[in-house]
Amino acid sequence: MDRFQITGVSVALDAAGLADGIAYVDPGYVLTANDAGDDLAHLITILGNAATNHSAKTFTITGTGPNGFAQTEELAGPNGNVTVTSVKYFKTVTSVTVDSTTGADTFDIGWTANSVSGWVFPQPSGPVFNIGFACIKDSGSPTYGVQQTYDNGVTAFNHASVTNETTSQEGTYTSPVQGYRLNWTAAGGVTLWAYQVALK
Repeated sequence: MDRFQITGVSVALDAAGLADGIAYVDPGYVLTANDAGDDLAHLITILGNAATNHSAKTFTITGTGPNGFAQTEELAGPNGNVTVTSVKYFKTVTSVTVDSTTGADTFDIGWTANSVSGWVFPQPSGPVFNIGFACIKDSGSPTYGVQQTYDNGVTAFNHASVTNETTSQEGTYTSPVQGYRLNWTAAGGVTLWAYQVALK
């Protein structure tokens, strides 16, 4: 029997956690922080602080994904005092650049409460395996779930029963999955303990 553990304490959203009221300095924006400080990957936000329409400009976020591998994402800029949000989850952000100047307009760059742990990729020693797991609420008031993947983490699917939870829960996988992780939509601490049995 193999045991796996995922522990995370997701922080709350901070719309200016990476840069607060920052103006363009070629080729982008000087960040004051590079992560949310919780060792999890968050969705990244860019808020426009002026009425200017920057939606024709491409903002590029560069950093690392949930498992620490390099990744980038391109976003259309904000149209006025609105927020644009990444689709990918970033554990770190090393730079935010833009393909043309935004002049003296300033932006807040931060993260949402939506976060994920890194993927755990169990390696079964037999052709069929079962996974039983328990998610223990550790601290705060988290809203969390468990997700699985079949394509190296490109696509995430919500677990059939453990999703949008606010209390400790348990669940199972009775069919093979390539990997699984925790995801949060509200801040707080959760630990997942998983036990895997391979049947020969």
